[in-house]
Amino acid sequence: MKDLKQEVKKIMKKSMWCVLSTANSKGNPQSSVIMYMSDGNAIYFTTGEPTLKTRNMRKNNNISITIPFWKNTFHKFIPAPPAELHFKATVEFLPRDHPEIQTNLKKILDFESKSGITADTVYIKATPGKKIATFGVGIPLLKMRTPGRARNMVEWD
Repeated sequence: MKDLKQEVKKIMKKSMWCVLSTANSKGNPQSSVIMYMSDGNAIYFTTGEPTLKTRNMRKNNNISITIPFWKNTFHKFIPAPPAELHFKATVEFLPRDHPEIQTNLKKILDFESKSGITADTVYIKATPGKKIATFGVGIPLLKMRTPGRARNMVEWD
């Protein structure tokens, strides 16, 4: 079996969509699909300052992220759920000129500069917690039909 931690880092870097879950001040969940970029160690994304998710994250910087993905082209046609990464993370709001933002969100920053869309944008780094749960990572596609065999846990730094 491949080193799961390296496989998880590769998936984080290759994927670009995830489900971000936050909680409001009453503890009620709110989820959004967002576009992100990753260096394989953290998730970086932008959103608007006046959004619900930003308000929630400013009050509580603990979030949950799910990254669903297809293992290969055939996965879409085989009756099996998508493979996924699930983890808790802590967010930090970073300035636009922060080196990590400049490096990891370069494509988004270039688009913003060309389009003039920068007002009210916040730049966020989400650092995974101690464990990342996986579904379908490091196992053959057909074994994903048996959920107990498809799950795993990766220790994170």
